[in-house]
This record gives sequence, structure tokens and C-alpha cells, in this order.
Amino acid sequence: MMKSTLATTLGAAALAFAAGIANAGTWTVTVTNNLKEELLAPILITSAANDGEIFKMGYVTPEAEEQILTGDPGKLAARIGADAMVGAGSDGPPGVLLAPGKSVSFEIETDATSVRVLAMIAPTMVPDNYVTNVVDLQGAKMVEAGLLRYDIGHDEKTMMIDAAMDAMGMQDAVATIKFAKKM
Repeated sequence: MMKSTLATTLGAAALAFAAGIANAGTWTVTVTNNLKEELLAPILITSAANDGEIFKMGYVTPEAEEQILTGDPGKLAARIGADAMVGAGSDGPPGVLLAPGKSVSFEIETDATSVRVLAMIAPTMVPDNYVTNVVDLQGAKMVEAGLLRYDIGHDEKTMMIDAAMDAMGMQDAVATIKFAKKM
């Protein structure tokens, strides 16, 4: 029984390692801001395996809270380490925001089979909102996903994450992200 469990565990680990190697590469990432009036701050991308560095006990870590409140992903990127990649727009002061209707492209290198995307929505209209999603890259050459809007409840003092819903009670993608693997 012990050998069987060990062999199964080692086999699963080998498959996960092989999947990571097969998925490794350079990706061109394009983020489009679909909001009508609000800007997006720099975009942090990391392996979804790092979600524990972003979310903690139904809220966000202090470093993620700083990114969501200030737009600066520096402390969160430092907490995550080399697995954190950041892309920025070129609009608005301070020249790192992504204006409504605009897109920005940048390259990342990762062997992650799925990645977490996180960016602050500039607080010009609504404070403490951000966009996020997990994007499955496993075996893909190209993938597109929506980024969904959330509120961390900081200004409301609830410190609880709530999904932003439209008038129909649906959660709309307020930005899109495309990953194209470079060959």
C-alpha cells in the first residue's frame, strides 16, 4: 500500500513538472481597458499558485491591498519574487495607467499552467476597486479572458471582497487580456 501511494505521488509530481516544462515560454500579453471612464493601473501577472501571497482569510494581503489602493504593484511583486511580472500603460499622470478604450502589450516568461492577473482601477470614480481573473495557459498557444471587477471594502470598512455586479446582477468583464505564446 505504501509503495503504491508513493509511486502515485511521484508519478503525479513528474506529470506536473513535465506540464510546467511543456508550458514554459514567452508570451505576448495584451490588456484592453473596456471601461468607459476609468483607468487601469499597472498589471501584475503571476502563477495562480501564488494566490496565497495575494489573498488571505477572505481578504487581501497587506501588499495586495497597497496595490489595490495605490496602483503600485511594487511591494506585492517583491513579496511574490521572480514569479511576478508587471506591465504598465503610458497614460495619465504618472504615465503608467491604461486609459479607457486603449490597449497595452508586453512580454512575460512563465512556466505556469495558470496565471493570476491583478490591477487597480484608478479611484477617480470608485475607491478600492480592482480587476482580476485566473487564466488557464496549459497547452494553449493563444487564450483570451475577461478581467472582472471587485471591491475590497476598504473605504466601507468591511474589509470583505465583493464582486461588482451590473443592474441585471451579472458580473461583466471590464477589461480583456490576451496571451499569445511566442514560438
